[in-house]
Amino acid sequence: MGEEKVVFPSAGAEPLRLVGVLHRPENEGNSRPGVVLCHPHSLHGGSMDVPIMVAIAYELVGRGMTALRFNFRGVGGSEGQFGEGVAEGADVAGAVEFMLGQQDVDKERLYLMGYSFGASVGLRYVEENPDMAAVVALCLPLGAMAIGSLEGEFWSGYTKRKLFLTGDRDHVCPLSELRRLVESLPEPKELVVLDGADHFLWRREEEIARAIADFLGE
Repeated sequence: MGEEKVVFPSAGAEPLRLVGVLHRPENEGNSRPGVVLCHPHSLHGGSMDVPIMVAIAYELVGRGMTALRFNFRGVGGSEGQFGEGVAEGADVAGAVEFMLGQQDVDKERLYLMGYSFGASVGLRYVEENPDMAAVVALCLPLGAMAIGSLEGEFWSGYTKRKLFLTGDRDHVCPLSELRRLVESLPEPKELVVLDGADHFLWRREEEIARAIADFLGE
């Protein structure tokens, strides 16, 4: 497996310099799925280096996919400052454009995965850019903890592959709230419930990484 530190611009009229790590399988190829990974909350210790983001990247690469984890604006070497989950949409757009520019990435199999804050930002990006082939939302903040709101009319007609995961003890992504959301969505969709897990998912990294890689590798 190869890892490369990368720098790319956010989208928008005044782009910021963002840093990331690109993970590629060792075998050469030019038609792999690509996955953009969006990290948890910038103001609460979230970064591309939290263990679960690293574990997911490694598992995806082990399954033959190219993965990009990156820091949102204002985090760990990326320029700018926290954008309330709104400006960060331009960071996701920049990451997607960067991945589309990689010769080994199949443009028809580009996926997005976000954890917590990263899931909120990522799903709102998809609302404006519905060509993403699949989305994964891990511990999506809901109810009183929601970061902005999802566009119900858009999601009621979104027929790309969707995976949602949460722990049954997650107070940020309550299982009852997530079940209602998933039930309202069209197929194809999956819901994975992590028994005994809370929002921080300690020691569940490998299990979660496998579940996400199983889904995206289908």
